[in-house]
Amino acid sequence: MKRNRISGLFMLLFISVFILGAQDFAQSKEKPKEDNSQMQNSNAAPYYEKGRIAFLQFTPKGFQDAILYFNQAIEVDSKYAPAYAGLGEVYSFIGFYKLEVKEDYEEFYNKSYENILKALKHGTNTKETQRALALNYLHLKRSKVAEVAANRALAKDPNDAESYYILWAASGRDPDSPYVVKALELDPNLVMAHLDLGKAYLFKKGNYAKATEQFKKAVELADSPQLHNFLGTSLRTQGYLGNSVTEYLKAIELDPNYAPAYMNLGITYYSMNTYQDSIAQERKAISLNSNNPEPYYHLARAYELANSPREAIENYRIFLKFTTGKEIYTNLTTNAKTSIEKLHASCNC
Repeated sequence: MKRNRISGLFMLLFISVFILGAQDFAQSKEKPKEDNSQMQNSNAAPYYEKGRIAFLQFTPKGFQDAILYFNQAIEVDSKYAPAYAGLGEVYSFIGFYKLEVKEDYEEFYNKSYENILKALKHGTNTKETQRALALNYLHLKRSKVAEVAANRALAKDPNDAESYYILWAASGRDPDSPYVVKALELDPNLVMAHLDLGKAYLFKKGNYAKATEQFKKAVELADSPQLHNFLGTSLRTQGYLGNSVTEYLKAIELDPNYAPAYMNLGITYYSMNTYQDSIAQERKAISLNSNNPEPYYHLARAYELANSPREAIENYRIFLKFTTGKEIYTNLTTNAKTSIEKLHASCNC
């Protein structure tokens, strides 16, 4: 269902871009384009620049501050395309991360769509609009059109680090790609590039040391719960369980409602053989976000290790109810079914 919603948003955005692009071409002989100098001379520009600085901090507070500044820019100049594009980027990132952790994301993708449409209306061919379009396409998993829009942004500004990041992400996130090298050469403090480079090393390459290096750099730049959570996971995969716990607790300190940190803390605790602590953390993760199936699996695993077979079976079944038929969970569903059979045989329950 959620895949269909994302596809629907993509089609709406794609059709809107086509229509607005045609209108822009038809009107090009009637009136001059609004160029970058006109944008920079707007009284809204200082607010926009503050918004970009806040956005690139890449923290929850930075995102909220960016929204505030971009809206202030629009209050000054309701036709200022970069501010709408900025809002489109912020809301797209918020929606993307909500989707990643199985939280409700549609509201933020819808806001991104609405603001990008306004950016397209007031400045179709600006770097800011094309970059926002590229980022939103990337988050909607439409890599080819994301690349096209990112290249359009780079045609306007060949030194735009974020557009190189988008090109890299849209072309497969190879850690050795010249696109990510260029992005970080232009902006060594581009948090989104360090974060995704860490994820690429962690999940694609299995190079945990390099993943940790990138996550540590990201955390130095942006003290956010998400980044501490990824750093904790990278440390856990290398067996640094105590350090991993420290990072998850930092994430929770920054955001007591950040469910993924509780889930990962629970996983770490059962790796440390402290099963009751693990159970408590997984239950907390579920209380914060009952739509994510993974904490049910890890709660069941903790109960199984704690020799509580009935509770283990119950939570494995809840996990399977969420995940049966979903390819991404194939290994975990196989493990859950095997555990249920074993537990039934051993406890007669």
